[in-house]
Amino acid sequence: MGDVADPLGRSLLVEQFSILRKQVPVLYAVLLVDSISVGLVLPSSISAWLRFALPGALLAVCLLRLSQWLRLKDTEFTPEQAHHQLTTTRLFAVVLNGGFVVWILALFGTIEPNLRAPIALLVFMGCVGTAYCLASFPPASRLTMLIAGAPIATILLPSANGMMISLGINLLLLLALLGRMINTNFRSFVELIKAHGRLSEEGARATAYAERFDTALNNMSHGLCFFDQEQRLIVCNRQYLEIYDLDPEVVRPGMRLNDIVDLRYSAGSAPKMSKGEYLVWRNSAPVIAQSSDRTVELTNGRVVRIRHRPMEGNGWVATHEDISERYRTEAALADAKASAEKAEVAARAAHTHLTEALDVVPEGLAVYDKNDRLILWNRQYAEFYEASREVLVSGTSFEQILRGGLARGQYPEAAGREEEWLAQRMAHHQLPRHSHEQHLAGDRWVRVEERRTVDGGSIGVRIDITDLKRREASFRLLFEENPLPMWVADGKTRQLLAVNGAMCRHYGYAREALLAMSEHQLECEDLHGRGEPDYALHITSDGEAIQVVIESRPLVYDGRAAYMSVAFDVTDRNRAQEKISYLACHDALTELPNRAALDQHLADAVARAQATDNGFAVLCIDLDHFKEINDVFGHAIGDAVLRETSRRLQDAAQGSYVARVGGDEFIGIADQLPLSASAELLATRMRAQFGRPIEVDGHALKIDLCVGVALFPRDADNTVSLLANADAALYRAKHEGRGAIRLFTSAMDQQLRNRRALEQDLRLAVERGELYLDYQPQQGRDGGTKGYEALVRWRHPTRGIIPPGDFIPIAERSGSIAQIDDWVLMEACREAAGWEQPLRIAVNVSAAQFRRGDLEAQVRKALHDTGLSASRLELEITEGVLIEDLSRAKKTMQVLKSLGILIALDDFGTGYSSLSYLEAFPLDRIKIDRVFVAGLGQSERGLAIVRAVIGLAHGLGVPVLAEGIETDAQMSLLLYEGCDEMQGYFIGRPRSLAAKVPSSRGKSLAALHSQR
Repeated sequence: MGDVADPLGRSLLVEQFSILRKQVPVLYAVLLVDSISVGLVLPSSISAWLRFALPGALLAVCLLRLSQWLRLKDTEFTPEQAHHQLTTTRLFAVVLNGGFVVWILALFGTIEPNLRAPIALLVFMGCVGTAYCLASFPPASRLTMLIAGAPIATILLPSANGMMISLGINLLLLLALLGRMINTNFRSFVELIKAHGRLSEEGARATAYAERFDTALNNMSHGLCFFDQEQRLIVCNRQYLEIYDLDPEVVRPGMRLNDIVDLRYSAGSAPKMSKGEYLVWRNSAPVIAQSSDRTVELTNGRVVRIRHRPMEGNGWVATHEDISERYRTEAALADAKASAEKAEVAARAAHTHLTEALDVVPEGLAVYDKNDRLILWNRQYAEFYEASREVLVSGTSFEQILRGGLARGQYPEAAGREEEWLAQRMAHHQLPRHSHEQHLAGDRWVRVEERRTVDGGSIGVRIDITDLKRREASFRLLFEENPLPMWVADGKTRQLLAVNGAMCRHYGYAREALLAMSEHQLECEDLHGRGEPDYALHITSDGEAIQVVIESRPLVYDGRAAYMSVAFDVTDRNRAQEKISYLACHDALTELPNRAALDQHLADAVARAQATDNGFAVLCIDLDHFKEINDVFGHAIGDAVLRETSRRLQDAAQGSYVARVGGDEFIGIADQLPLSASAELLATRMRAQFGRPIEVDGHALKIDLCVGVALFPRDADNTVSLLANADAALYRAKHEGRGAIRLFTSAMDQQLRNRRALEQDLRLAVERGELYLDYQPQQGRDGGTKGYEALVRWRHPTRGIIPPGDFIPIAERSGSIAQIDDWVLMEACREAAGWEQPLRIAVNVSAAQFRRGDLEAQVRKALHDTGLSASRLELEITEGVLIEDLSRAKKTMQVLKSLGILIALDDFGTGYSSLSYLEAFPLDRIKIDRVFVAGLGQSERGLAIVRAVIGLAHGLGVPVLAEGIETDAQMSLLLYEGCDEMQGYFIGRPRSLAAKVPSSRGKSLAALHSQR
């Protein structure tokens, strides 16, 4: 054994134990087989204790040790622990071998001589096998041969039988050879361990050298790179990557120069030439073979000095130094020197070019001395005052020039009041600084800017503002004729300075009345307390409050700071949004809160209960015999019953929360103490409301309720479990009899256990091939089939066909929905790819599938594996999926759209129904939920909702598909309202399809109109 105090010995111990751990189970298996073999060949005359008892005890020890070694199979051991186990193994080898030898020697004394040779061979082969298995541990191996093998071979020598003597001698020779072989192999094994230790030390030293080299390389101030003759990167340092903005995770040794050049061009750190030109230049033989120093300017503005040196074998090494700052400093110094020289030249020529410069400027310029006599003027000034050109003579006074212009009609604004105008103009001219607008002949306008100089003279500038005046006139016309309300208000007081006709009409005030008002007087206080809305409330002359979005821009109006505003009336839009938002949280039939509103209410109730250490009760309410009413009297009577039921439940609730979650299922919430009593009292009041029949169209319908109650937090500490337990209590109430009220108890969870069993079966449904797809056609307005929606079905081996409404919620809760989603997508694409006609295939996307983050990869794989064209695949996504994370949902849908597929918004109107979805997400179709379609022809309210959704979608350029069409009347109304596509039992029930989809035509718009 190795020595625990010696590093080599420690390694040897661990390796010995590792090999022995694999061989010992085989050893004990050999001993078991050998012992059983000996027992089988023994004659029945041998006593039972010698034949079975003694070997049985030894075999029990073998089995015990075998189980102990199997438990140690995957365990990591220290050298000390390995030493202990090897010592124990040696001890057991002595004990077991000694026991087997005692047994065999006892047998030799009792059996017939002719059986000794076979038994000796069987036992000796076991000994040899044991010694071989213990070869990595020579002490135990030699003990085995010495204690077990040698006595067995030796006992054959005293025999008078020559064959027995020969067999004994050969067995002893075999033991000697086996011992020599084991010693030789062990010495090689020890040398191998020594070599492995030396290699480990050399590897550690090499790693240290590499780390020091890498540290030195990466702390160089210059970038460094080595390339071999095949233009593959050998090594580069960090400074090289930083200079060229390269990712160290991407650039690795062995990467080709062309690939690195591609990365540099992508990062914007390439030379200012095309990639092709750069590669041709870089790969030319002279550039590679010759030493060079170059300065290169990169596209990102950096300047790099490159020192290229070739190496043997056409490789090269290069250093890269970022000299951007030094280069720019040198360039700035050169520019400054050149600018100074230019300034000196310009100063010498300034006087020469002054007159020419005055003629070039677009403004008119005139200079007067302290006596107001004209000294200097330019050509533009003379053109402005063309009528007065004759008096524009050096030395002419400013007053004479004005009088000359008045005499020639130069100033239209002075007509009839020349002297008054002249006096005002002269007074302004004497001011230290003055500015005004002047109207000249020919409908020309100039802005006059005058200021006095230090010596008492004056400089006058004339700026042509004719175009500006004309634009102002056009602006005034646009302002006045704009169909939107517009006004100009003072920047400080907010007093209205100007209003257009649209504002007068929209607000109902006369123009004079508005100009006497300020913006404050138009504002209206929000009495509903909406927080901080994105609109302002204004009030009209008749007292009506309107919602407006105001856009304002600053401007100068009549010389003072002001701002112009335009108002967009969003009253109707917001009311429509509020109506849609209301419908999203309320059941369209009963106007009770729907499931989305219930989920939010339950979450709030749990938060309140946890904060106050109180609780609340959830009542699951179900109508008895409601299905029979629908079957016998029709859905119209059923809907009337549901509306009356909702009214009675609300009356009985006396302020408690009541919601409809689907069909004839309702949820009530009570929080009065004590919870159990108040919940039972509420349920009793609700049942009492149905003591009298519901009368609809002459039918007196007797209705009763079943109610299941669960308490928070007694029965559950989360909403999902709470609803499940209340549902379990309802199930018990319905099972025990109609019109019952039951509180949840622990004994009611049998139904939950059944659901769990169904959940377990569902996990294996895909693997067993129990799922299959039905396809429901989607028909266009022309009656032609546009596509099919894939609907998953489950054929259970014992329960038969299980509806999707039963197993899909279970799949979503258990997580097996992911496997089902992937199978449905792949199977639908596979079947659609085999259709004869290239029809659209619609696949529903679950919330879990959308959240997983690999939807794009799954869609791409399905399209690739099946060969289906991306334009034929449409994914149907519900609103609830989108609202969880708007930014993430938008990004995911944009990635999906980039594949070329179609995206439809499913169940529109039943979830959160925000108009912002239609603008934010790239939708190809909107699907109206069957709830709204079912109400068509029964109430104007349902028709108004459908009409609003179709109009809204068409306004955004998005087609609409209505699902759940079951009657001819519904089909006709939808076609009349402009619905683009239809789906439902009236068009076709879900069914299996053959590989080739036949052409199908439905009822066209013209045909349905003729029927109407």
